Amino acid sequence: MTPISVALRADLSLSLAQVALLTSLVTSVAAVLGLFVSYLVRPLPPHRMLVAGLAVMGAAGLFCARTDSFGAMLGGRLVEGVGYVVVVIVAPVLLFSLGDGKQLTGALAIWGTFMPVGLALGSFAGGMLSMWLDWRGWLTVAAVGTLVVAVGATRLPAVAPKREEKTPPGADRAATVRRLARPMALGAGFATVSGSIVACVTLYPACLHEEFGLSMETAGTLTGVVSLAGVAGGFLASWLLVRGIPVKFLFVATLLMPAGAFAAFAGTGGLGVSVGSALVVALANELVVATVFAAVPLAVRAAADLGAANGLVAQFGSIGALATPPLVGLAVTAAGGWWAVGPCLLAVCAAGLVLLLIAVRQPSYGTRAAGEAA
Repeated sequence: MTPISVALRADLSLSLAQVALLTSLVTSVAAVLGLFVSYLVRPLPPHRMLVAGLAVMGAAGLFCARTDSFGAMLGGRLVEGVGYVVVVIVAPVLLFSLGDGKQLTGALAIWGTFMPVGLALGSFAGGMLSMWLDWRGWLTVAAVGTLVVAVGATRLPAVAPKREEKTPPGADRAATVRRLARPMALGAGFATVSGSIVACVTLYPACLHEEFGLSMETAGTLTGVVSLAGVAGGFLASWLLVRGIPVKFLFVATLLMPAGAFAAFAGTGGLGVSVGSALVVALANELVVATVFAAVPLAVRAAADLGAANGLVAQFGSIGALATPPLVGLAVTAAGGWWAVGPCLLAVCAAGLVLLLIAVRQPSYGTRAAGEAA
């Protein structure tokens, strides 16, 4: 939605607030419904739910491409958000059922790059295609692409849903809280990481404009290039995990984000130092994000909890992405300078690192499964 926001606002007579709502609505749905949807889809075949989620996204996208009002567009984006949550929850569950051991860990890490890759491709492709096809044409292309992937997903092998584990009457709630404590810690840690990178990407163009005199268009493009280059961190995480590097060691890279932010937003050392430091933030972020997705099986005690864990990660990550940027922005305003970004991220990421390490500190279903496979 970002590359077509100007045209969308002009054609539908929307305010900036309305365009911002349409842009963030999918993330907002994930922030509200992640865990709830995970329980709804838990007893259903994951491969069918993956196809259904993609089909819902594609159909809603086609609807949005044909609408002429804010209300209809809002409804279409809301439905699209529900489909997105379903896909994010069931895709890693399906992936987990197709392999085991280190190869699975590496594959889950690659899956963890879906968000930055999608955002980067959407920004660049949307910017180019919308000039030739207008905003309706771009939304149609994106929707059709999603439907093509849905058709391809029908070829995936069928996987039976995980059976619920029986617990004594009256112990369900307590047992659920105990089982989901570590996935909640993983999700909360993920929230700090996702929130930090969204805050950096949101604020960095303005910093480049004010500190180095770049136009907002150039600053935005440069930020997009840095974000896209950061995707390499996710594939590096996969490579390291396949070679047996423990996830807890990769989580330490979380602290590279505030370290890079200190230099990126300091305004000293020149443009090259700033951009290079921003690249460190992006690479560290994607390395940790990919590791978080790979660590989901390590945080659960039973295979049946994988869907709930994915829902928690999606929900907490979306909450962090929505809440952190305005909070950091307020801190920058109160401090009167961009230098405040570094200390803010240090506090957030330090807390996040502690949570991530807590989430993977004990033997779990994932480690037992990997050991049995070996």
